[in-house]
Amino acid sequence: MTKRKKKTRSEKTEETSGRKRIIKVVLPAVLVLAFAVGALLWALPNLPVRPQTQSGATYKGVLELWNVECFEGGVGSRESWLKGRAAKFEKLHEGLFVHVNTFTVEQLQSKLSAGDSFDLICFSRGAGCLVQDRLAACDVDVGAVKTGFALSGQINGKQYAVPLFTGAYCLFARAEMLSADKLVSEALSRTYTRTAGKSSVTLAPLVCGFTPYNSPLSALAMSGGRGKADVSDQVTQYEAYEKFVANRTAVTLLGTQRDMYRLSQKESNGRIEQLAFAPLNGYTDLVQYLGICAQSDNTEACEDFARYLLSEQCQSSLVNLYMFSVLEQKFYTAERYSQCEEALSLAYVPNVFGDGDAVARQRQVALETLSV
Repeated sequence: MTKRKKKTRSEKTEETSGRKRIIKVVLPAVLVLAFAVGALLWALPNLPVRPQTQSGATYKGVLELWNVECFEGGVGSRESWLKGRAAKFEKLHEGLFVHVNTFTVEQLQSKLSAGDSFDLICFSRGAGCLVQDRLAACDVDVGAVKTGFALSGQINGKQYAVPLFTGAYCLFARAEMLSADKLVSEALSRTYTRTAGKSSVTLAPLVCGFTPYNSPLSALAMSGGRGKADVSDQVTQYEAYEKFVANRTAVTLLGTQRDMYRLSQKESNGRIEQLAFAPLNGYTDLVQYLGICAQSDNTEACEDFARYLLSEQCQSSLVNLYMFSVLEQKFYTAERYSQCEEALSLAYVPNVFGDGDAVARQRQVALETLSV
């Protein structure tokens, strides 16, 4: 058995010094760590509680959102836009989901008759009168919304419909037939005779498309247009566009943001002559709103979603739809779209809850005003 060698005095001294150095380095670190843990244990119960509405902790379950479309959009899917905003909202509120379904007015009527219900509904004129009695007043600040748009969603001074986005009415004509500076003043009087093969055709002044719930001639009348409006309200928005492109019906098209996109594409591709353009700044009823069901169990979450959709982040993304924000802000740089943005700041917007009789009366007033 090997005997353990005794350490020399110098070795013992060196070992003792090493231990002292370790203690000198480690002990302060241990003391600091112990103090930090103790301080943390003391402080945690005394920290201010973060509001649950910020974390979304109180928002659980599924918000049923019905999207009812009554007029043409710009380009792309408005339902997809809503779903995209909903997905980002869900990330801010774990445990909450927004389920979006799109319906026509007729499908909406069927679902309401069947007793089905929603938490949120995205709608415009034509559907507003059907859901008015089912909506709750919204506790949503619309101070940043253009005044005319905010007022159009109110009943007795209370906000029952929050404006989300809008379209615009505008005039188009081939520049060789009618110049931009005369579009509004001569939209109802300028004719044009053109040769088509061995024959000639005389174009009427105006072609205009309708939905069952809009009044496009109100836009012309309230923007200063005058003359006899000899147009049929049985022509759809797309049919009016087709007639204008065919160049055998009318000099001027009273169209919307959807026509602006379609015609601009044709211009840039050389498939139509250069166009004169003028936005109509007096009126629009091409507005989509958000309403909250009075029977929803998630009213606070619904209101928070409405606020989110009015945020600059969401509103600026409407340029991807070629639609327009309801905020007093400008997001477009393209000239025609920028002109429409400016025009919409001045526009009168009718109440979204007007029924079919209200639309009919408005169309009649427009005809009478134009004829003055």
